[in-house]
Formats: sequence, C-alpha cells, structure tokens
Amino acid sequence: MRRSPLVVVLAVLMTLGLVQPIAVAEQAFDTGPAERALRRLVPGHADQVRLRAVPRAGASDTFRVHGRQGAIVVEGSSNAVLLAGFNAYLGEVGVNISWAGEQVRLPGRLPAPAAPISRTSDVPHRFALNDTNDGYTGPYWDWARWERELDVLALHGVNEVLVYAGQEAVYYDTFRRFGYSDTEIRAWIPVPAHQPWWLLQNMCCFPGGMSRQLIEQRAALGRRIVHRLRELGITPVLPGYFGTVPPSFADKNPGARVVPQGDWGGFRRPDWLDPRTAEFGRVAAAFYDTQRRRFGDSTMYKMDLLHEGGSPGDVPVPDAARAVERALRTARPGAIWVILGWQNNPRPEILGAVDRSRMLVVDGLSDRYPGLGRERDWGGTPYTFGSIPNFGGHTAIGANLTVWNERYWQWKNKPGSALAGIAYMPEAADNNPAAFDFFTSLAWRGGPADPGAWFDDWARRRYGGDDPNARAAWRAMLASAYAMPGDDRWSEPPDGLFGARPSLSADKASCCSPEHERYDTAVFDQALTALLAVRPELRDSEAYRYDLVDVARQVLSNRSRILLPRLEQAYQRGDRAGFAELSAAWLRWLDLLERVTSSQRDFLLGPWLEQARRWGRDSRERALLEYDVRSLLSVWGNRSSADEGLHDYANREWSGLISGLYRPRWERYLSELSSALEQNRPPRPIDWYAMEDAWARQHDRLPTRPTGDPHAAASAVLAELRGNVHQAELTGAAEPAAVEPGGSVVLTANLRNRNGFAPMTDVSVTPEVPPGATVEPLSPVPGQLPPGGRAEVRWRVTLPATAGGPVLDLGLRAGYRYAGAAGSVTASSPVLLANGVRPPLHTVSFNDAAFGQAGDVLAVHGGGADMWGGTNEFGAAYLPGGLTDGAAAEVTVAAQDRTGPWARAGLVVRDDLSHDGAAGYLNLAVTPSNGCVLTSDSDGDGKLDRVSTATGHTTPVRLRLVRAGNTYRAWCGAVEVGTATVPAAARQDVGAFMTAANGGSGRTGTARFTGFTVTAG
Repeated sequence: MRRSPLVVVLAVLMTLGLVQPIAVAEQAFDTGPAERALRRLVPGHADQVRLRAVPRAGASDTFRVHGRQGAIVVEGSSNAVLLAGFNAYLGEVGVNISWAGEQVRLPGRLPAPAAPISRTSDVPHRFALNDTNDGYTGPYWDWARWERELDVLALHGVNEVLVYAGQEAVYYDTFRRFGYSDTEIRAWIPVPAHQPWWLLQNMCCFPGGMSRQLIEQRAALGRRIVHRLRELGITPVLPGYFGTVPPSFADKNPGARVVPQGDWGGFRRPDWLDPRTAEFGRVAAAFYDTQRRRFGDSTMYKMDLLHEGGSPGDVPVPDAARAVERALRTARPGAIWVILGWQNNPRPEILGAVDRSRMLVVDGLSDRYPGLGRERDWGGTPYTFGSIPNFGGHTAIGANLTVWNERYWQWKNKPGSALAGIAYMPEAADNNPAAFDFFTSLAWRGGPADPGAWFDDWARRRYGGDDPNARAAWRAMLASAYAMPGDDRWSEPPDGLFGARPSLSADKASCCSPEHERYDTAVFDQALTALLAVRPELRDSEAYRYDLVDVARQVLSNRSRILLPRLEQAYQRGDRAGFAELSAAWLRWLDLLERVTSSQRDFLLGPWLEQARRWGRDSRERALLEYDVRSLLSVWGNRSSADEGLHDYANREWSGLISGLYRPRWERYLSELSSALEQNRPPRPIDWYAMEDAWARQHDRLPTRPTGDPHAAASAVLAELRGNVHQAELTGAAEPAAVEPGGSVVLTANLRNRNGFAPMTDVSVTPEVPPGATVEPLSPVPGQLPPGGRAEVRWRVTLPATAGGPVLDLGLRAGYRYAGAAGSVTASSPVLLANGVRPPLHTVSFNDAAFGQAGDVLAVHGGGADMWGGTNEFGAAYLPGGLTDGAAAEVTVAAQDRTGPWARAGLVVRDDLSHDGAAGYLNLAVTPSNGCVLTSDSDGDGKLDRVSTATGHTTPVRLRLVRAGNTYRAWCGAVEVGTATVPAAARQDVGAFMTAANGGSGRTGTARFTGFTVTAG
C-alpha cells in the first residue's frame, strides 16, 4: 500500500517548520491508521487500495471511491471516513463486514467500482454506544476484540464513540487526593460488568470491589481505545465530572456539602457533591487533571446530571448546572457537554442555565413516541436523532427501522431544525446488524431510502451474491420485525418468555420490555423457510450462519408467547393431561432452542464467562469476575434489586444460559404446578432468587466453540413447528360485557393461525353456553385458514333470566388440523350480570363501571386509563366509613382481565370514595404483570404519589390492609408489600375496586372478588 506523495512532502515540510500544521491539518493527516485497518480487515487485498487524505466539504465529512481493477482509490476527510468509503465500495462488490457475522468473499484482484462512489455526511455528529454498553456487551473484552469493534464502527461512518473502559482509574486517582485509602476506594468501585451504573451515579460496590491490578489493566485498555480513536479521527467521548462522591465525603473533607440520592433499583445511590461549593470545584479540577494524565483530552464529555430519579435536594438545579458547566469549561475550554435525552432529562432548568450551543443532546427516544418536538422541548439545543433499539442485550431481532427512514428526514428538514446528528445507542451492541447498518447510513444518504430495495441490496451484500430466497427472507423481516411502529412507546422488540421467571401469566422476561408482540410473527416465519433455501454456495460465511441461527432462534422464541397462554388455560381448567402435553412441548422447545444456539459462537455463554475469568489474577478474583457477568444476566444484583424487578433484565437466548438456568427454572415450576393439580392444592412458592443466585455462583466450564450444524439445527426447528398443533390462538369477546339477567350479547370468536409454515384445515368453532341460554349464528365458520390467517365468527347469545352469577363465562372451542394432526383450543368471554350490590355496600364509578353480586362473590366491570397522579379512574363496591384505627380489610382477587400490565384489582381506601380528590387515599392491588402494588397519597392532595411493590404475584391472591392511626401495612398473600402513611379521617370508606389501567386505549375488563371483609381492631 502506497501513501500519497503529497502527504510525504507535507510531512517533511512540517518537520522542517516550513509549513504550519494548522493550515494543512485537514488535508495532510497520516493515512497510516486506515491502511493498518485495511490490513486487518482484508489482509489479502489491502495492497490494492490507495488512500488519499482530502479536506472536508465545508463542515462536512466526505469520501470518494474510484479506480480500476486491482487499483482502488479511496479519498476521505479522515481515517475513519476513508474506511467508511472503503465499506461503501465493499458493499458494491458484495462484501459485508459487521459486528455480528461477516462475509468477505473477494476475487484475487479487486474489481473496479461501476462508477465513482461519492458521499457527504449531512450532519456533524455521528455518535455511537450507550453508557451501558461496557456492561452488557463486552465488560471483559481484550484489546484485540476492542480493536475489531473500533474498525467496524469506523467502517460505518461513526465519528464519536462513548468510552467508559478504564475510567474507574480517574475516580481512584481523584479521591485518593481527598482522604480515601486504597482499600476504601477500591471497595466503592464495582467490577466491570456493573460499572456503567456506578458511573451514572445509580449504584456502587456490587458485586465486589476492584483490585489495584484490575484498575491498571483496564486503564491501559482504555488508553489504547482512546488512542486508536484519535488515530482514526474519531472523537472519544469521555465521562465528565458532575458530583459523584464516595461515602462519608463530608466527614473526610470538612466544609463539603453532599446531597443523599436515595435508592435506585434496590441499591443505595452514591452521594452528590453540591456543585455550588468550592469543594466541588476542587474535586472537578482534580478529576479532569487526572483524566488528562491518564487518557489525554477530548472535545466532548458526557454527563447525565440527576439521571433516572436523581434528587437535587435543596440545590437549585440551574445553579448546579452552571457550576458543572463552569468546571468543564475551566478544565476543557470549548468542550461540548453531551447529555442523554431520556425520561425527563435534560431538565428545562439545566438547559435554561447553560450555553446550549456547547451542549449536545443524544436523544434516546426519537423513535418511541409520536408528536415529539425536540426544538420545543430543548429550546433549540443541538441534538441527535437517536435510538436505543436493544435493552439489556436481549437477543430479539427487530427495530423501528421504517420509522427511522421517515422521521429522521422529517425532523432534519423541518424549518428551524436543531437536529445535528445521529446517535445509535443500543444498551448492548453486536446484534441486529441490518439495523446498525441502516441507521448509520442515515447520515450519508441524502434522503429516505426505499426499504424494500435497501433490504434486497443488504441480502446481496450480506451473503455475497443475488439470491431470490435471501431477498425473500429479508423482505419478510422488513415486513415484520423491522417495521415496528413508532407510536407505542417502544423501540425494541419484545423479549422471549422462555427467559422469564416462570409464571403462567408472564408477558415479558425483563421488567422493562414490551408486554405484547409488536409485529406479525407468522410473517416473520417466512424468513426461516427462505433462508434455509438459500443456494449452498452462499451458505459458507459467518454472516449466513449467524443470520440462520438468529432467525431460527427468534422463530422458536416467538412461540413462547403462543404456548404460555395455553398452558395457563389448561392449568386453570384443571386439565392434567392437557397441561402435561403442553408442558412437554414447552420443555422440548427449550431443548431445541439450546440446540440451535449452540451451533453458532455468537450465541454461546461460554466465551463471555471465559473472557471474564482471563482478567482475574488468582482463583478468588476469577470467581468474582465470573459472578459479575453471571449475575448481570440473571439476578442482576442483590435480592432487593432482583425483587424490585431487575432480575432477567439482561436476559438473552444463549446456549448455556438456556440449558443452565432457563430450562431448569421452567422444569421445576411446571413440575410443581403438575403436582398441585394432581394433589388439588395451591402450588408451593419457589425462591427464584436463591435458585438464580446459586447458578450465578457456579464455575462450570461451558463450551467456547459451537457444536452441530446450523443448517441442520434450523431445519429441525422448521420440521418441529410445521405440523405442531399448539399454534392456534382463540380469543372471545362479548358485547356488551355487562347486561342484566335475561339480556343478550353478541359473542365473537377470533381464531388465528399462528403457524407461518402450514395452513390450518378442517376448522370448526362452537360456542359453549350455560343451560337455558339460546344461540343464534350470525356468521359462517371458515373451513381453513392460511399460514398466519385469521377468522372472526359471531353468534347472538340470549342469557337465562336466572343465573348463578355474578359472572357467566361464555365458552368457545375450535378444532382444526395441521398436516393431518388434530388439535383444539378453547377460550372464554366473561359476561357480568349487572344486578348491582346488596347493602351495606355502596358503589362508585369513575370508569363507567358495572357491578354484580352473588353471595360473597363481587364482580366489577369497567375501563379506566390509570390510577396515578391526577388520574383516578376506577370503580369500587365499598363500605362507607368502614375502616377505622386498628381495623383490617381483606379480599381475595379471584380473577382479573389483562387489560394492561398495570391493571389493578384489590382494596381501595379514601376518606370519601365518592369524591374524587378526597384525602386519605391509598390502594393495595394485584396486577397482571407487575405483582402486587401499594400506592398512596402521601400529602393529602388526592393524587397517588408513592408506590411499593412485591413482584411475582398474580390472581388468585388474598390481600390484607391493616390500619394503625394514619399508617397502613399491606400484605399480598403471606408477603408484606410495604407500609404507607397518609393524612386520613377517623373513619374512611374501604372497598373492592378495579381499574383497567388501559393507558387511554379504551379497553375494558372484569375483576372478580370473594371474601371482602372488614374487621374492627
């Protein structure tokens, strides 16, 4: 590879002092770093590429590729841009290098581009990586692995990269100057997998402190990373100082003023040093001085002031922001303050106090909500169009890609736009390579893409040749997983339920994942059939093997959301044979998932564990570091943080994790449920944390190399699912859902063929109604449904004038065949007999509720957007003045409809339930997805503002609330949920309530209660 003669001449002249470097810096940079990258990426062809440094096009980066066969010329305005240009050329000749699989099938002599390839970036900021990346992606990567990652980022045109690796050394050096011993500081700094949340001021110390050797090893790695980034012309974005201090800082530094930050996720947050104080200025100066010594300077520093619930206490936020900015400007004049757009950050008070022209908001919500106006929200502060398409490292395929393709250009081209870049910020990288490639190309394209044409070209580049089946596979994914909407508050696909803590009502594995499917999974199925049919000569690349395993894994994962509701139905019916059959299918699919993932290295747990162990200096440290990564994937933290909901936040479908933790959990759970059915008893509780933490502390060696053939494993998935009968979905709805006895309803059955591989034949659908009811068909039953097909069948049902009530379940049964195998599925639709309630109970409705009672059984049907803050939409059957000092209220919530993950049913208390806004307000409820919750109005303004939770509970469950003065203790079964203190009258109304908590969707549902009692103290 030859360097440009101009570069050599200018370098000599600069050495002699005859030319000032500032005058030619943009034009005369050394292309050596890009040349060395090419030797790493395409070692047998690098000498056929000539690199030329060119000036930027005004303020914009630019590249141009031209040349002849065997002599390709790439011109670019930085080393990273030269690599981006070469990547554009590679795409044209059918080569794909990504962070998840590659295909580099090149002829001996590089072909000439068909025409010159010229592109210019239309935004200055092309930012990559999330604060959490260093935890969820590669906490124990070595330099070789980081080097590869940086090469790939450069190939994709990135020019700003967030760097956390090694920054613990800055904190160590800084606070050694402020009275802390070596032992104290090392105990405060978490080991690497949990370190990002310490840097964000969310937690400290878990699962153990850093050794001095590990701090220095990580610092050396960080130095290599930032040095390489600078060589490539990429800006390393480093953490700035915004006030995090170790415990007892004020004791060690008299005169210092700290603000406690409370808790985050079950952990105590580090204290915050008041930025207005002189002590803050001294710590900040020491921090930036140490950082310069360790890593050199940057022009961009990331600081998320008051992140995720941080409290300013009595410190005025504008004053704090000005002081943080002043410390940065003093140490690094002209630097840009980078801040994440997330939840309520950046706060208006921050933006109003700082120089917004020197701030950059990297927006993490651009593709999640409709109607965002960032110029309005952030007062014209420059910002990037950003996405967080992955949380916790979930292995789910998909992104809001079609939203990016439209919204980015709408935002960029609108009058007065402050959009200044893009920001790709998955919580864990190295997944969804198509999404990464598409998103990073936004800055270089000039206008919206034709998504279909783009994916056709992606299939050609990805596998090294044009193939109709490859195109069909990616078109199927485009029509499903990559076309998720941007108006449902999510930016990632739902995770799989095989990785969830076992529960028949589970609708997500992570606390913070979508509870519902966001695309048509039967359409996605077509991708597996098509990929398996790609012609053999295109199957020999890592890219193909990665995609085939990923798609087969996803097809299986999607089945978890089909099968689990059927398991729940069988259990609730007491159908022991049906439950056993479905349990066997569930475990068989888990075994098949393990087989598929074990055939591709990217889906093995073993390498992750081995990377961690290599960093340990002795057996004790190796054990700690392995626990660091195992706990992150399972319990995440200690028992309190796991039970608050962080368990399985980082779930992923990896070989070793599936067989080692997920399958044993489900096997134990299903076995216990089976025994409960057989013995006609409630299932015994299982201490999931104890089981998960025991797995996290294991040290069994897992495979680091794949086993088996990916094509054979994926073919086995197709063979298993094509004729499996457990892929029908049946739901029912009665309209109206509440009628008087003797009334009539329209019963609608919705039957769906969830199998994308085979038609459903010999279809029958029949209603099952109580004695005395009459049925009139309103629509025909189809004889068959195509793959992914749906049908709606309706009947008019007239109910008997006398019925047991207060809820009648109108049943539905569908029969069908898949490839000759017979199957059936059932459903029911509850109808409330709205006969009201009997004295002494009263009713109140803020959600269009209807009420029914039969003996001690109560039922409430209604809607309601929520019960939180100023929204109080619920219906209740209650006892006026029934709760006094020392009294206890109890009720069993027998059932509730899943109208939303936070739908609530339970006990409600208020001084006057008929008056919205009255004081003394609290409720204890069970939810479909989030366990039991105790919410209360702490200041008597009629708005719920405090919450305690106990996860892992669903209906049926007994709730108990005991009053002692103005303090209330709450139990969910035998578990204490918490206590609440509210200003209250001597006598309060108390009752059984429900809210659909439908978020404004209009969905309604029914809750059923038994045994509502109030016992005086």
